[in-house]
Amino acid sequence: GADPGEAASADDVAVIGMAVALPGATDPQGLWDVLAGSGDRVGPAPARRWGRYADGREPDMGGFLDGVEEFDARFFDFFPKQAEALDPQARWLLRTTWEALESAGLPPRGLIPATGVFVGASYQHYKDYNLSPELDAPAGLGNHNAFLANRVSFFLDLHGPSMTIDTLCSSSLVALHTAVRSIRAGECEQALVAGVRVAMSPLHYVAMRNLRALSSSGRSRPFDSGADGFVPGEGVVTVVLKPLRAALRDGDRVRGVVKGTAVNHGGRTSGLTVPSSAAQQSVISAALADAGVPVESVGMVEAHGTGTSLGDPIEVEGLTRAWRALTDRSQFCAIGSLKGNVGHLEPAAGLAGLVKVLLSMERGVVPPSLHVVRPNDHIRFEGTPFFLADRVMEWPRPEDGLRRGAVSAFGMGGVNAHVILEEAPTAVVRGVPVPESLVVRVTGADETAVRTLAGSYA
Repeated sequence: GADPGEAASADDVAVIGMAVALPGATDPQGLWDVLAGSGDRVGPAPARRWGRYADGREPDMGGFLDGVEEFDARFFDFFPKQAEALDPQARWLLRTTWEALESAGLPPRGLIPATGVFVGASYQHYKDYNLSPELDAPAGLGNHNAFLANRVSFFLDLHGPSMTIDTLCSSSLVALHTAVRSIRAGECEQALVAGVRVAMSPLHYVAMRNLRALSSSGRSRPFDSGADGFVPGEGVVTVVLKPLRAALRDGDRVRGVVKGTAVNHGGRTSGLTVPSSAAQQSVISAALADAGVPVESVGMVEAHGTGTSLGDPIEVEGLTRAWRALTDRSQFCAIGSLKGNVGHLEPAAGLAGLVKVLLSMERGVVPPSLHVVRPNDHIRFEGTPFFLADRVMEWPRPEDGLRRGAVSAFGMGGVNAHVILEEAPTAVVRGVPVPESLVVRVTGADETAVRTLAGSYA
């Protein structure tokens, strides 16, 4: 028969694996349970993390990971002292990379050498943590953000491009854009793309509090009239990318397709951190053009949606202008933001939004955007192509049979990114006889690991 990948565009890039570690979620299914169950996983910082601030204030609210200090040093080839000196962001990145490759059905120790690694990251909080003196030197040397990507390439013996990208809140989506362009250009045959943020110091919270950027209610409230700031969150997301034609040829499980991406900068505005609606319009238009799909087939937008009185209306204005150039229809596309569930993951936010859209497309369901009591007075959704996703709702397929979604991420320094996604194509599954029983071999570095893994399977 014909190659199932022949019908795919040469520019289409498949997502064939993904792993997440987010507040209240240790895997994609756990994230979906949080999203579809209207879960809010925001709370005070764990007491063991840093306790009270020096001024006696209670820690600000945030979305925090559990078990940040946990790491299987032996499995990842570290001595205990080396592991202790290693930034938890690097530890979690190694872990989710391994899990993403497992979810893709790829042997981590036997990857194509021409595999690229692209990581979005912004902060180095571990240097502010209470490290013991003997750990200062290796921690300072080995915890540069460049090593986040480089360490993955080293550990897995990969020879493709390897880079950490920092554009603040748009970092991981810019990393995805860069990976897609690298695959299209033939620089790598597949790619690992990640976003990571783990807050090991309260100094960032203090700075944001002093800037009056944090939500006074301790909740992220995207598109709500009372939204007055964001709530920081932490998490790690890793996805595996491969040309769609190759994924279909090899029988990979395609979780979704990246159809188009674009990146730009807002230029000069009234302030470095003030967004540009015109630049956001431009990057959205460019991504739609790159995807080459009808805008009316896009049924869900995962917005940047930080929950600020200034940023949310500017974002909807930019989206509306970009879409109005292509359609006159109103209120046919759902819009929301997962920041109400887990907080603003900053450099990892864009990739977390991408996973949310992929999960929504797979299930044909749009989860709600939380904490909207009354929509922002400066946003008139009635005159836009969008409606606010305020409850769990079905996501019907468009006329051409494939769901499509979009993801935005806008950096505080002005770097904007936008991605257009498409549901996985329906591939012909070859008939395989299924035996009455199967033997599953479970392996691990030691007996404890084997028993833990066997228990997980059970």
